[in-house]
Amino acid sequence: DSTFNGLLGNDVAVHKSIHGVQQLSVGNAWPMLIDLPDIAWHAPRKVTDATMLSTIKKAVITDLKWELPWNYQTGTGDPYNAGKMLAKMANIALVGEAVGISVTKMNRFLDSLASGLEYWINGTSRNTLVYDESWGGVVSCGCRYAYPPPRCLNEGPPNDCPALNGDPVGNGFDFGNGAYNDHHFHYGYLTYAAAGLAHFRPHWATKWAPAVLSLVRDIANPNANDKYFPKFRHMDWYAGHSWAGGVAMAYLNGRNQESVSEAFNAWYGVSLWGRAIGDNQIRDIGRLLAAIEAKGAHTYWQIPSTPNDIYPATFAEHHTAGIIWSNLIQYQTWFGMLQWEVQGIQTLPVTPASELLLNASWTKVAAQTFESTCSGTCETDGWISFLCMLQAVNNKEEGWKCAEKLPPTVYSGEAAGGNGNSRSNTLYW
Repeated sequence: DSTFNGLLGNDVAVHKSIHGVQQLSVGNAWPMLIDLPDIAWHAPRKVTDATMLSTIKKAVITDLKWELPWNYQTGTGDPYNAGKMLAKMANIALVGEAVGISVTKMNRFLDSLASGLEYWINGTSRNTLVYDESWGGVVSCGCRYAYPPPRCLNEGPPNDCPALNGDPVGNGFDFGNGAYNDHHFHYGYLTYAAAGLAHFRPHWATKWAPAVLSLVRDIANPNANDKYFPKFRHMDWYAGHSWAGGVAMAYLNGRNQESVSEAFNAWYGVSLWGRAIGDNQIRDIGRLLAAIEAKGAHTYWQIPSTPNDIYPATFAEHHTAGIIWSNLIQYQTWFGMLQWEVQGIQTLPVTPASELLLNASWTKVAAQTFESTCSGTCETDGWISFLCMLQAVNNKEEGWKCAEKLPPTVYSGEAAGGNGNSRSNTLYW
């Protein structure tokens, strides 16, 4: 192909794949040098504007009154949304610490976080997490939900777990958790929540470290000799990013991953857990996975310019990939085809580490697309909060004004997009 003349030389065979140009390399080793991210609990810069700082503090004081929805207070829900909201609570506390709120003022809130989290890691959540011997992993039993009062109609393990039936209906429970879909999303949020709580309460970490480690091993196990969990369930070191698809179906287009930002968040959560318990190996495994995922995001999901070395112009003009498969790239999500849905799912959640993920050149065009299409459920379900955060990457004042206008309902437990975010976090970002 004349496109590659002079670029690779006439004596080199090349293959143009859906992931770009592939070139043959001969050797028995492939050294890769990766700069490990080093953002820990807070943003690397303090809030220096006195007015902004005061506003954020007020937001934290208000958010410390936030409570999990009634059903999630007893683990009567799915682990994905539970993880999002528990991670939200940990994040509010960390933002509070960053802006000078004392731990004493946050203790009752941390008690609620501990209570909500422990249901999922001590085996008492009504939608129970169980160990699966066939594939080697922690999976959700599933809940045939009824309300009021919130309850599961099925009896639970060992014999009544609808998520583990292995049929299309069962595979639909909990976003496919029982079939190993999205484990790094689900358990990444729970791990982040555990890390945040452990940061404030080391004694809590001492008690629950084995349980949390089971979640970490499920998604980020580095040990090929571990007889209970596979090595790196999600990360594809050759592809340079994770896969989220599980074992339920053999799709013709191979494996897939939608939200690269939630994958990145999982590895950030693992690194924070390592920091919280003083385990440098776990910390650095998380940092390495996060660095690889960020590079994959910048290469395949975030498309800042056209023409693009990987995608044809007709696709690159979307500026964002929605779902990446082994043999297919889609500009849509699993829950819809609207443009703001694509931008939102590739942004959330936003944490201090997100500045390593959200490339400035991409966020500029992504925010424009987001803003021009965000209406209806984009606003009522809280996705709009992530528009404000994208805007802030290139224009802090614009993002701040956007965030200040948002009603509290965008962060409610019922808001599908915003239930894992908070006013404190949005303003802090």
